[in-house]
Amino acid sequence: MSRRDDPRAHHYIVDHVNPGTTIRRRIIVQNAATIRRQIAVYPAAATINKDQWEVAPDRTPNELSSWIRVDHDRLNLPHEQEATVLVTIAVPEKASAGERYAVVWAETASRGKGTVRHVGRVGIRIYLSVGPGGEPASNFTISDLTGTRTGDGTAMLTAQVRNTGKRALDLDGTLTLTDGPDGLSTGPFKVEAPTLALDATTTVHVPIGQQVPDGPWTAHLELGSGWTRHTATGRVTFTPPGTAPPTPTDNSKTILIGGLAASGLVLTLLLGYTTRQRLRARQPLFR
Repeated sequence: MSRRDDPRAHHYIVDHVNPGTTIRRRIIVQNAATIRRQIAVYPAAATINKDQWEVAPDRTPNELSSWIRVDHDRLNLPHEQEATVLVTIAVPEKASAGERYAVVWAETASRGKGTVRHVGRVGIRIYLSVGPGGEPASNFTISDLTGTRTGDGTAMLTAQVRNTGKRALDLDGTLTLTDGPDGLSTGPFKVEAPTLALDATTTVHVPIGQQVPDGPWTAHLELGSGWTRHTATGRVTFTPPGTAPPTPTDNSKTILIGGLAASGLVLTLLLGYTTRQRLRARQPLFR
């Protein structure tokens, strides 16, 4: 199946294959730091816990990572130089049906004071579905569009999203408000939702701003994961302060690419030989 038109495949390795299939993807590792870097490239385990993508520490393996090989596991790159790495995933003939997750990491390490070791890594996620026949369908529902305000007066739209398909989802989209007071319209506002496991449900929070009138408004919420997209519409009113929804406590639930800016690494996934999407590290990891 061609993934050139799948928006999700521009960021991650996403595929469905039969047992015994071998697939290959090329990634580019770029040193964006101001100094030469020694870079390790390797696969490691990942899982999805309801609505959170979770990576294993260090080089922890799982079944999928054991099927993955890279043609260059060590790189020595000067400033602003890059190298192409071929990632090969060989699925055994006797592999059982199901979706599996892993990450291909690019990692740098340096010594701090004393025994402290600073490790930075960026990665590209892998979502691999294995089984006979066509790819399992992706699907989800959007319900319970509700308007509220946080304690500082920020208007917030919330919605319940449930994964009703057979593959994990990475949801994003837009929110538009129309038919407001005096015919006002506003938006679109960018929406990002957590990674959603099979049969999992999450609450999507969309902050809009403090200056938005209470309403009522007609909310149009469009979400998608890859080729699968849905829109929900409902009348909402942003109630006064004092009725704030629960505040998310884990910002890592949005989209984790992994790594740290201090590492100065950039990963690029190549679709064929033409499409590039750069993935930059954002958070520090210390080992």
